Amino acid sequence: MMIENVWLVPLLPLAASLVILFGGREREDSPMPFVGIAAMAASLYISLAVIFDAATGAAALPFEKEWLWYSFAANLGGQPSIFEMRAGVLIDGAAAVMLGVVCLVSLLVQIYSLGYMHGDRKFKRYFAYISFFTASMLGLVVSNNLIVVFACWELVGVSSYLLIGFWFEKEAPPYAAKKAFITTKLGDLGFFLALLLIFTYAGSYNLVRLKETVEMGYLPPMVLTLIGLGLLCGAAGKSAQAPLFIWLPDAMEGPTPVSALIHAATMVAAGIYLVARCYFFFLASPIAMETVAWAGLITAFLAGSMALVPYDIKRVLAFSTVSQLGFMMCALGVGGYTAGLFHLTTHAFFKALLFLGAGSVIHAVHTNDMRSMGGLSKRMPWTFLTMTVGCLALAGIPPFAGFFSKDQILEKVFEHSPVMFAVLVFTACLTAFYTFRMLFLTFWGDGRDHHRVDHAEESGAVMTVPLMILAALSLVSGWALEHGHAFASFVGSGGAAGHAAEAAGHAAAAGHAINPMVLAAGVTAGACFFIALAYSLYAGRDFSRAQRLKSLFQPVFDLLEKRYGFDAFFLGLVDLADRIAVLCRWVDIEVIDKVFVDGWGLLCRVAAEISHLFDALFVDQAVDGCGYVSRDIAGRGLRSLIARGQVQEYMLYLAVGVSLFAILK
Repeated sequence: MMIENVWLVPLLPLAASLVILFGGREREDSPMPFVGIAAMAASLYISLAVIFDAATGAAALPFEKEWLWYSFAANLGGQPSIFEMRAGVLIDGAAAVMLGVVCLVSLLVQIYSLGYMHGDRKFKRYFAYISFFTASMLGLVVSNNLIVVFACWELVGVSSYLLIGFWFEKEAPPYAAKKAFITTKLGDLGFFLALLLIFTYAGSYNLVRLKETVEMGYLPPMVLTLIGLGLLCGAAGKSAQAPLFIWLPDAMEGPTPVSALIHAATMVAAGIYLVARCYFFFLASPIAMETVAWAGLITAFLAGSMALVPYDIKRVLAFSTVSQLGFMMCALGVGGYTAGLFHLTTHAFFKALLFLGAGSVIHAVHTNDMRSMGGLSKRMPWTFLTMTVGCLALAGIPPFAGFFSKDQILEKVFEHSPVMFAVLVFTACLTAFYTFRMLFLTFWGDGRDHHRVDHAEESGAVMTVPLMILAALSLVSGWALEHGHAFASFVGSGGAAGHAAEAAGHAAAAGHAINPMVLAAGVTAGACFFIALAYSLYAGRDFSRAQRLKSLFQPVFDLLEKRYGFDAFFLGLVDLADRIAVLCRWVDIEVIDKVFVDGWGLLCRVAAEISHLFDALFVDQAVDGCGYVSRDIAGRGLRSLIARGQVQEYMLYLAVGVSLFAILK
């Protein structure tokens, strides 16, 4: 069965990245990128075969296979023993779906990049980085050992640093890359502390054994809560949850296909997947679960509101991603395990579509500013059509994919808390508004910058074909996966799905329920109203209504443009850290060096001088005085009495001495 070879899925793109990086010279027409595409296609084939075998019953899930990694002598409980660390693969329904999503999106992004990155002087290096990026994410998905997961987690961070700062010769990309890397490290600290707690109390990093340990109640409740909060910190960094979402909008400085990969299938998906993979920890701690839910809710609303004001097309999509990740995190926090993963899957398709569509527009007009666009629907019909599909899916309009997955989340959230439900419904309506604001500003009306718009042309087939494939998936994936509860049944193959169903049951028992048809009709009506509002404000030739609205709510717009002060807050922390560093330097130089080090040296020197003076005045003089006395006694006394030049006296002294010696002996 193909599932036996699933360990090849991350290794193939890893090998391809090394071959691309070290094989051949860097040139614009290098054939090396096709090595990465071939490896990605092979990984996709294995992943789809695994999904097919699992869906047809040919392969049983969960599937685990592990090998000895290393071992060492240990003293456990006072008994000498050998500790073995094993690593391997663990494939359940969620992991199989993630493999398919990551491989498919990455393959389409790499094919698209052949056109988008053509002519770049670092063409080959780009494909080496993107293959390494995908390999890191796939390693995270398949691993059954949390230490290996953490290693791949950090490799994902390194890869994103390289790709966000890919155009390092410019000013903005290196800053954005450092911001992303350092911000996510804050979350990774919590992940690392959680790993220490896990090994201290459970003695293993194997996910299967950890799940059994938690289910048997061997870990104290407080420890489970701390582990859950630590894992959430790591997820908040990678998946850009409040307040650590500040890095994601700036990450748009990288190439647009990289943005599509980051926002659809790799880095930001890693945090959601980590929570789902370790769901048994959260289910064992109500405090951790509730924290996850509220973190997701706050993130969804804040990011959704911030997406209302940018004119950079990629930043609108970036804030949209943060908001949708908040939806997923909130779903996981209220027990909606399958709902959160369902939205993660459908979101990957339409968000990759929207980013690649934005890349097609940017490639044509050479700007990210939507105020310089407009009227592109006639110049770029395929890009316009596919992006319209993506916008409808993101807005949750039936029968597009986002409608099915978003409504599942809202239903689960309503069962948990009507207040949280109301906030998410309002956020979903905001999503429809800012999504179509972007579409109308970009494609409708007349071109505002005629020099750019009049010279715009539709992208080539290498870029538009991936858009069409993703548009088709954005149209059919929702109802196809929802039909017969296919997705829920498949994702429930192993993993924590059983516990998730139990948690959802407890939530439903609380007395909150909503008719799915009423929910769908109400939310769709609200989304359509906000789409109509966006049309009235931004689809015309001028934006006088939008400007009047902005003037009326100027303080609110200023707050949104400043991102609620989160950037200023963290930059203030950086400035405070710089000031503390300057203070520490002053203390080091002026106090520690001058007072303690130099002062101690001066004190020692003074003591040495005093010692030298005492030695010279007393010790040396006493020694010299003894010498002088001995010399004077010998010279003036004994010598004058004994040494008189009389040989017979000398002979007498010699005889007396020999006699005394003989007697004493």
